[in-house]
Amino acid sequence: MHLGFRLRAITLATAGVFLAACGGGGTTSANLASADKQILRANNGTEPNSFDPTQQTYTYERAVGIQTYDSLFRAKADASDVEPLGATSFDVSPDGLTYTFHLRQGAKWSDGKAVTASDWVYGWKHFLNPALAAGYVDPFFDQTIKGASSYGNVDVSSASAIDAYLNGLGLSAPDDKTFVVQLDHPAAYFKWVATLWMAVPLRKDIIEQAAGGAFASTDATKAEAWANNASTIVGQGPYKISEIASKDHVTLVPNPNYWATAPHLQTITYYEISDGNTAFSQYQTGALDMIGVPLADVTVVRGDPKLSKEAKLIPTLSQYWISFNTTKAPLTDKNVRMALSKSIDRDKLVNDIEHGNGKSLSTFIPKGMNGYDTSDNAQSFDPAAAKKLLADSGKAADLAKMKLLTRNTTASKTLNQFLADQWSTNLGVTIQLDVIDSKTVTRDIRKGQFDIYGLDGWISDYPDQQDWFDIFVTGSCHNLNWGCLSNPAYDDLVTKGDAESDKTKRAQDYSQAQKMLIDNAVVAFMYQPYEYDLVKPYVQGLTVTTTDDQNLPGDGRYNTAYITQH
Repeated sequence: MHLGFRLRAITLATAGVFLAACGGGGTTSANLASADKQILRANNGTEPNSFDPTQQTYTYERAVGIQTYDSLFRAKADASDVEPLGATSFDVSPDGLTYTFHLRQGAKWSDGKAVTASDWVYGWKHFLNPALAAGYVDPFFDQTIKGASSYGNVDVSSASAIDAYLNGLGLSAPDDKTFVVQLDHPAAYFKWVATLWMAVPLRKDIIEQAAGGAFASTDATKAEAWANNASTIVGQGPYKISEIASKDHVTLVPNPNYWATAPHLQTITYYEISDGNTAFSQYQTGALDMIGVPLADVTVVRGDPKLSKEAKLIPTLSQYWISFNTTKAPLTDKNVRMALSKSIDRDKLVNDIEHGNGKSLSTFIPKGMNGYDTSDNAQSFDPAAAKKLLADSGKAADLAKMKLLTRNTTASKTLNQFLADQWSTNLGVTIQLDVIDSKTVTRDIRKGQFDIYGLDGWISDYPDQQDWFDIFVTGSCHNLNWGCLSNPAYDDLVTKGDAESDKTKRAQDYSQAQKMLIDNAVVAFMYQPYEYDLVKPYVQGLTVTTTDDQNLPGDGRYNTAYITQH
């Protein structure tokens, strides 16, 4: 997920210790608060645009979606593999084209009805309905599932065209407990796609009842009527929605029919406070139990004897970088790009601008997932080497004509001025900031109308390298690969790694691809951001993992959390 554009969560890791319980300790009858006190109050920041998980895109939407619905699998706590949720196991055909998911026996919806494979087929077709334009269909599903590649070309005004498309998808239910997905081509990473929270079952009877009966596949309004009322949002996740207070909060309570052990938390209230300072104030007064610390208050928290003990600095599975328009001279020269990269003191950036909330990283894959490797020092800070590279290129004068595209926000202007100052001090080149409104910046980078753009970045959709390397393939020009550098050898390695079922060979392919990105300075890799959260000491048993949502540490496994007496 591109940082700053969409999407899900800033995924979390805990510096290599993934089963870290915030506060530590186990549940005991001596310190466990009574059931009526098992309430967690957290700030989710923004009201979800939809409570239909298939239509969710952003972190604040997923935070609700993962509580109310189970996907087939989820990432293990150490991010090493997937583990069962809606399915208990899966088989892959020898040709890698058929995934057979064996669904959990005894799984029930929150109203007590049994979950069947036909519910999974219906839910995935609902998600893949082009008329609903779900944000996560492309590229995870339309580029992998058999028959789905024409998703973007279906006439959404024609019910017959939509129905023909949906009926031609490689989705089937040979029996009530078997869900089969056929792929268009081998995709060794598809088990990770099956962990995405929007790929869930849905109840056809409930959706049609809320719509007033059966409806045409072109009718997006009727297709979503069920998701507007807590009483018709019937899921099969660990919690269910009991109250929707628009623009204020959402209240969740345990799903009494969930397959796992009943949780201690009896109420989860997600508040929708967009102003970080307001949330910080409410945390201080005790109205909230968990928040993300506003950047402006980081120093305050660190200097406070009480708050500093409640703070959690958590590395995220993300990376920031500077994008270069490689179609424009002198940025067509990799030595010029490398000079720009090597002249930035990343440690100073993290410490002075980000208040220590991150770690410098001049390679691609962040710490906490497979592929993390800092052995390639090609882009590391070295002002002398940077000056030599630029001098040898003979293009310093041309570089001085370049501009740094900057969003008109305080954070972006502050950070980008730092970059410009670094280039002036360490490289001897003055590069002006081109400050414009955020909407125009987004439009311009998508059209390739920029020289240098930053900071750009990525957040994992799931902890597998495939989710990262396709950013820079040739086909992603003006989509994710804003700089549009084309390298057929890189493309071949990524394609090979995506299809390779042998883990060792797959890792080797991606490792070579990462080296190409670094050594060719396709972008200038900067740092791995950290998340700085506050959690009340009476909130115990939070298992922080790489798939937790932004500023909600442990939310993927709230069944382990509890409130102690206080």
